Amino acid sequence: MEDEIKLDVKNLGKQLKYLANIEGLNMTLLKYAVNELFNKQDSVRNLYNKLKHNRLRVCELAQIAEVLNYEIILKKKP
Repeated sequence: MEDEIKLDVKNLGKQLKYLANIEGLNMTLLKYAVNELFNKQDSVRNLYNKLKHNRLRVCELAQIAEVLNYEIILKKKP
């Protein structure tokens, strides 16, 4: 697997699902892990809705990345 993945806002849900699957998680298990690690009570449906409507907060993306053992790096375009 690549060490890097370029996130695309239009396909963010699919990309996160792909990364979760690589780590042996489905989206439900991923959300449960985020809730447990960060002491949250959000529903899986809430996550799907945020991804569907492109309303995922950066802090929520960072929490998902933490569970998946990734880090978010911003890089200037060439």
